[in-house]
Amino acid sequence: MVLLVPELTFLTGLSDLRKDSRMLKEVMWEMIQSPQQHYQRLTSLLRRIRDTPDACRELERWGLRLDTDIYRTQGHILPGERINLRHRSFPAEDLGWHREVTREAPIATISINSWLLIYPKRLQHLAKDLLAAMRSSCGSMGMQVGQPTAQELRDDRIETYVRSIQSSLGSQDKVQLLLCIIPGGRDDVYGAIKKLCCVQTPVPSQVINAQSLMGHPGKIRSVVQKVLLQINCKLGGQLWGVDIPL
Repeated sequence: MVLLVPELTFLTGLSDLRKDSRMLKEVMWEMIQSPQQHYQRLTSLLRRIRDTPDACRELERWGLRLDTDIYRTQGHILPGERINLRHRSFPAEDLGWHREVTREAPIATISINSWLLIYPKRLQHLAKDLLAAMRSSCGSMGMQVGQPTAQELRDDRIETYVRSIQSSLGSQDKVQLLLCIIPGGRDDVYGAIKKLCCVQTPVPSQVINAQSLMGHPGKIRSVVQKVLLQINCKLGGQLWGVDIPL
């Protein structure tokens, strides 16, 4: 636990940086460093503070002193957990195992048979690429993706999305999933869709930013695989598990 002295700290945030995908990627990279890397960075920070006269004088003015090393304690080393999929398991040597869960079938999958695909007319090429990538990627993940009921919008206004969703949901007996493609930078459209699907007319929904579908085929395939994993969970599927020896 880290305790901060209010007079010696100042508030920061990422509210203005969320639109910078490169910056967010760098922040996430810093967060998933190994314990050894975290230790090296902390000791480097302590060394820089000690080597900076202004910082040392400021600490002395407050009657504070930093140790030359971080606090050390003896801990137990527990055996690594194994991640269980439907047919095999593997050690969780890394914090992420996206590659494994997209190559093997999850523990439980839900077939997507009755679903809606809504997108504006100017993004119809992305909708076509998205559907093709979903159909080609679902097999290795143990999922089945049927043909959706597609609704092409004349524009990307909030009102157009809302009216189309309400009309489509009202005309369908059972809808497993609503998938919408929205233009980049339209948080207002995203919020309106989620409010409609979570509060007013509850239905599992997936909203995809058009910018994430732009690029080379490998990038689109990676995005679609992650989307399929999210959809499977939203529909009640189970991706992976761990052994609980109780």
